[in-house]
Amino acid sequence: MSSCSTMNNRQTALAAGNISAKIVSGDSEALSLQSGTPFLFETEILPAPAQLDALWQGLAASGYDFGPSGEIIVLDSDDDSWQRFSSSREVEVWFQRHAPSKAALVVIPTSSGRLILIIDRDRRDRKPLRGLKVEAE
Repeated sequence: MSSCSTMNNRQTALAAGNISAKIVSGDSEALSLQSGTPFLFETEILPAPAQLDALWQGLAASGYDFGPSGEIIVLDSDDDSWQRFSSSREVEVWFQRHAPSKAALVVIPTSSGRLILIIDRDRRDRKPLRGLKVEAE
């Protein structure tokens, strides 16, 4: 008997909370290991693992409070999800070509705004984190 290979909303929220905790603690090595490429950061596409390493190190040093300050919300990805990141054609194409078929957008409220994560719900994916955006209040 096989089990479902897709995370439900609760499991996805727990995974996002775990990722958020790693961002808060500055665990750039663990974040790099969980991040797939090409990675969408805000409106930029990061194709190389070295760029992800630099991203996580920079965010750890930024002083931004990434800790959750409210309920984590899991949204199913749809044809318009790319607009949450940007209205650029480049981001639209990234979503069409690189967003996982089982992707979720996870909204994590923080004291400074919202952290939006793109998470692959496929349990078999060892690099479930595919994108990140920080929305200021």
